[in-house]
Amino acid sequence: MANVAINQAKLLAKNFKRLQKKLPLLEYEYFDMGAMATVGKHKAVVDLPFLRFQGLLAWLAWLGLHLLLLMGMKNRFFVFVNWVVAYFSNNSALRLIFNRKR
Repeated sequence: MANVAINQAKLLAKNFKRLQKKLPLLEYEYFDMGAMATVGKHKAVVDLPFLRFQGLLAWLAWLGLHLLLLMGMKNRFFVFVNWVVAYFSNNSALRLIFNRKR
């Protein structure tokens, strides 16, 4: 999960600094913040330590959280617009880029 990897990377950076200063290393402590997953249009699951729910409300929560986590208002706006266009166009085509072998 990305959140675990981000927190581990932050601790690793702190421990590198502590190594340079010859200080004891800090141990990683996992804190479960929960999980969210979208499984289709209007379908998602949210599993937080204090609450679990699914369906449309979970899907809206997933969308909202992912927009909030984007850096910058411009990025949020363009991602939101892309999501709205994809929602109403019902374009379910895979968004893959293939390079031709030469």
